[in-house]
Amino acid sequence: MRFFSLLALASVLLMAAVMPARRAGRHCAGASGAVSGVPGPQPVPARQARVVPRIPDYPRFAEVAESHSALWEVTYRYGEAAPYSARNRVTAHVLAVSDVELLDHCLHVYEPPSPLRAYTAPRVRAYAPTQCQSR
Repeated sequence: MRFFSLLALASVLLMAAVMPARRAGRHCAGASGAVSGVPGPQPVPARQARVVPRIPDYPRFAEVAESHSALWEVTYRYGEAAPYSARNRVTAHVLAVSDVELLDHCLHVYEPPSPLRAYTAPRVRAYAPTQCQSR
């Protein structure tokens, strides 16, 4: 007899734990009441995130940027006629082109200008006349 009463108590406690509690009141689900034909306010739709522009042929762009990263800072500017640009880290010269292959070629053949200036030419000739006469 005691076993059956413990079994009944355990089943009641298990049902109470598993089944959700009903809320009392008029607004709970299943409550009887007049339903109006007017729909409630619609939820505001989630805003679409802006489309993030992508760099065309990104793997090639990353390869060019990595191979020239010692001397050049390579960037991509969206919406420009020449979106691929590179800035020399030493001389601060800027190069802008419209194609990543052209950018790679230009960075390969670029030679920085000579550090000698025109106003130093006479001084150089005085110290090294053989080098200037060979021109």
